[in-house]
Amino acid sequence: MKYLYANFTDSAINYGNLIIDFATKRLLKNQLQLKYDEFDCLNGGGLPQGEYDFAIIPGCTLLTAGQSQGLRSLSELNIPIYCLAGNIWAPQKPYGFLLRTRVLRFRQPPEPDLGIVRLCCQPVGCRDPYTYDQITRAGIQAIYMGCPTLLLPNDGTGNDGFVLFSFGRHHLRTQVRYGRQLSHDANVIGICHQKNDYDRIRAAGWRLPLVDYHGDLDMYLSYFKRASVVITGRLHGALPALAYGKRVFYFGTNDSRTTILDDLGVPIHPYRAIPHGVALASSAINGGVVDYYKKSWQGMLDLILEQCRSSPSFQNGRAIEHA
Repeated sequence: MKYLYANFTDSAINYGNLIIDFATKRLLKNQLQLKYDEFDCLNGGGLPQGEYDFAIIPGCTLLTAGQSQGLRSLSELNIPIYCLAGNIWAPQKPYGFLLRTRVLRFRQPPEPDLGIVRLCCQPVGCRDPYTYDQITRAGIQAIYMGCPTLLLPNDGTGNDGFVLFSFGRHHLRTQVRYGRQLSHDANVIGICHQKNDYDRIRAAGWRLPLVDYHGDLDMYLSYFKRASVVITGRLHGALPALAYGKRVFYFGTNDSRTTILDDLGVPIHPYRAIPHGVALASSAINGGVVDYYKKSWQGMLDLILEQCRSSPSFQNGRAIEHA
């Protein structure tokens, strides 16, 4: 049995994609133990030649229509397509007024384009509760998987006494200003999450130590493993830190992706609270949710193997029809 893996890191500029990919492949290696080929699903460029029993969409914000040009071409293979932990991106904006205990809606949030979701076999794996709710509302069976990053092993963790300042996307000068204030009482090391961030952050006035990614993910993640506290404006600054048992302070972005933080019990703080981030950081996450994610991943991967092995076409030598 062999599958096709929709790689989303070849064209990615976000280091969070590399972390998700690393965590996903670890789970697949441990539980599926199958050979696979990869293709760049972000830019497409043609599917690889070969015979495959199924395809896997691993995670990231891949279910948002238009983001991943290569995904729609997967249907050309006429094999089952499984989504493990996809996400539909949407802004979190108010669509009504809170009046005592009732929300008076003046307009409905826009319905997402589920074109890519409908290419996938059911159940569809969802990374966050927003995506799960949107997909199940459309009558599509789904499983709430969480992010594989939360299931990273915590070997090599420790406390080297520094605060890791993990930069968010927006308001860099504001982050730099508050980061300076934070450094008055703590040993602060900054870390980038995207290509070209290093120069942008330096240009914004950051004069403290600053870590970038240079092709060694273990080295990059070691800063999260060895920090005492992680202060971050990135979801994939918070999730690996939580996997490593670190106290986390999250600020900034609030959109569909960060609904997973609600279930984990991680509050979203305003930028102005950054100087107090060490005191406000918490490791008291909802461990029961992480246990739920572990069971979801085990169940989904077992289901993929079961459906493919029971397919009549697989019994004849190769799966060629959707399960």
